Amino acid sequence: MKSNKAWIFNIKTKIIIAHIALLFLVLLSFGILYAMDSRVNVRFVIVYALAFLVFEKLFSAFLIYKKLKISDNEFLRYNFCRNCKKKETHIDAMLDNIFNLSPDIITFRDAKCRYAMCSKRFLDFFCYKSDNEVIGKTQLELFPNEQSLRIDKYLKQVLREKSSKTYFQKFKKNNVEYIYESTSSPIVNNNIVVGILTLSRDITETLYLRKSLEYSNSKLYALIDNSPLLAYVLDENGNFILGNERAKELFLSGIDITNTGEKVKFDIDEMKDNVLAENSRILKTGQSVDEERQIRAINGEKYWYKINKCPMKNSDGKYYAVTTFMRNIDAEKRLQEQRETYIATLSHDLKTPAIAQVRALELLLSGQLGEFNDDQREMLKLTLDSCNYMYDMVYTILSTCKFESGEVVLNYSSFDINVLIKESINEVSNLANNNSITIRFNSSDKPILVSADKIELKRVVINLLSNAVNYAFSGSEVEIVARKNKNNLELRVVNSSPYIEPAELDKLFRKYVTHSEKFNKVGVGLGLYLSKIIVDAHQGKIIAESSKKQSNTFGFVIPLTNPKCIDINDNIKSLALSK
Repeated sequence: MKSNKAWIFNIKTKIIIAHIALLFLVLLSFGILYAMDSRVNVRFVIVYALAFLVFEKLFSAFLIYKKLKISDNEFLRYNFCRNCKKKETHIDAMLDNIFNLSPDIITFRDAKCRYAMCSKRFLDFFCYKSDNEVIGKTQLELFPNEQSLRIDKYLKQVLREKSSKTYFQKFKKNNVEYIYESTSSPIVNNNIVVGILTLSRDITETLYLRKSLEYSNSKLYALIDNSPLLAYVLDENGNFILGNERAKELFLSGIDITNTGEKVKFDIDEMKDNVLAENSRILKTGQSVDEERQIRAINGEKYWYKINKCPMKNSDGKYYAVTTFMRNIDAEKRLQEQRETYIATLSHDLKTPAIAQVRALELLLSGQLGEFNDDQREMLKLTLDSCNYMYDMVYTILSTCKFESGEVVLNYSSFDINVLIKESINEVSNLANNNSITIRFNSSDKPILVSADKIELKRVVINLLSNAVNYAFSGSEVEIVARKNKNNLELRVVNSSPYIEPAELDKLFRKYVTHSEKFNKVGVGLGLYLSKIIVDAHQGKIIAESSKKQSNTFGFVIPLTNPKCIDINDNIKSLALSK
C-alpha cells in the first residue's frame, strides 16, 4: 500500500483535475453559445444545461476509471476517509497495521462484490504474491464454483438486507482442510451499501477440540450410565443439574435397583430433606463426605450404600453445587457378615481345645505327673509355645469380632503405666530371647497414672512389643519410652528393622494386612488393626513412623484421664471414616 499522504494527494489531484476540466468545458460551451447569439431561448438553455450535466457524469467516469486510472481500492478508501471527521489523521496507517498484522483473513469488497482490499494473511494463505492479483476480481474468479456460490449467496443477503451475516467456509491447503468462521458486514453511506467488510477466523482447532470434548463427554456419560453408581449433581437450592438415568429414576419416583436386581422404593420427600440438609453443611464447610450408610426404604428394611459427596466451586471460588456418587453395597455387607460370622464361630470353637492343650502342657511341665528328661522337656516347651501362639491368635480374632460387633465396652480404671509395661515385657521375654533381642525400658521413679481399660491397653502394648521383637534385626535392641505429654500419655516402641515406605505404613493398620510374608513371619494381620481400634476407643491416636536409617517407631497417644466409657461402635464408625 502507498503511504497516507501520497495516495490521498494522488486521488484528490486526479479528481480535482477531472472536475476542473469539465467545468472549463461547460463554461467554454456557454461562452461560445452566448457569443454566437446573445438572445438565447431560456428553454434551450435548460435543455442544453441538462445535456451537459449528463455529459459531465459520463466524462467524469471516463476520466476517473479510464484515463486517470483510479482503482476501486483507492476510490472506496477515499470515500471512507472523506466521510470521517478526522480524515487527515492516521486512519490509513491504522488500516495498514490491521491488514498487515492481523492473524485473521480480512477482505473488503465493493458493491459489485469485487475485491478492493485484502489482508496479508489472505495473500499468504492463498499463496498470492501481491494484492494486484486479487483486487478487482470476484470470488467466482478466485475460488471453486461450489464454494463461490455459497459465499455469493451470503454476500447478496448482506447487500439486500444491509445487515451482517455469519457463515462457515472450508479451504484446502496442502491436502489439509481448514475451517473458517466468516462475518460479512455492510459499509453503508447515505443509506447505500458501498462495500462489504469480511472477517474470517480459523476455527479448525477449536472445532476439533469441541468434537474431542463431545466425544469424551459421550464416553463419560456412557460409562456413568452403565455403571452401578447413582451419580448426580445438585445446586445449593437442591435443583437437579446433572445425573445419570439411575439417579433421575431415584429422584423422580424414589426407586432404585440393587445389584441383585431388587427394586427398592424410598420415601423421596424424606430423602430430599436429608440430602439438602447434608449438602448445606458440605457447602458451608467445604468438606467432602465418604462413608457407608444405611438408608431405610418404605417397606421398613434398611439398605447399605457407599456414599461419596464433594463440593464444587465456580469461577469465583465459591461452592455452588455438590456432586454425589452412591453405590449399593448390600451384597458386600452380607458377604462380610458371613465371613465374620464364620471366623468368629471357627475361632470360638478353636478357643476351648486350645486353652485345654495349654493347661495340659503346663501341668506336664510342672512335674506333678512325673519328671521328664531334658529333651522331652524341651519338646514340651516348644509345643506349649506353639499352643500359646495359636491361642493368642484365636483370642485376637475373637476380640476383633467382638469389638466390631459392639459387644465390648471399655472398663476404665486408674493404674500405673510403668507397671503395665513391665508386665508386658515379661510376657514377651521368651520371644525376645529366642530372637536374641534385648528390651530396654528406663522407667521413672514417679508413677504415671492413667485412666483406661487396663486389659485392653495391655493387649495393645503386648502387640506393639511383639511386632517390634518379631521384625527387629537379630541381636538388636528394642526400646520402650513412656512419658507425659501435657494431658496425654505417649508411649513409643522403637526397634531396628527395615525401612517401610509411607504408602505401606498406612496400610499396616488395616484388617488382614501384614508384612509377615516379606519377612518370613507368620501372622493374620489383625494385631495392629485391633490395637488401632482399642486406641481409637480411648480417644487416642496411633503412632507409626519409619526412618531410612533402619529404625521404626510404633506407639500411641491417649488422654491421661477419661472418665467416660465410650461405646465402641462410635469408634469403629470413626475408624471407617478415617480410612
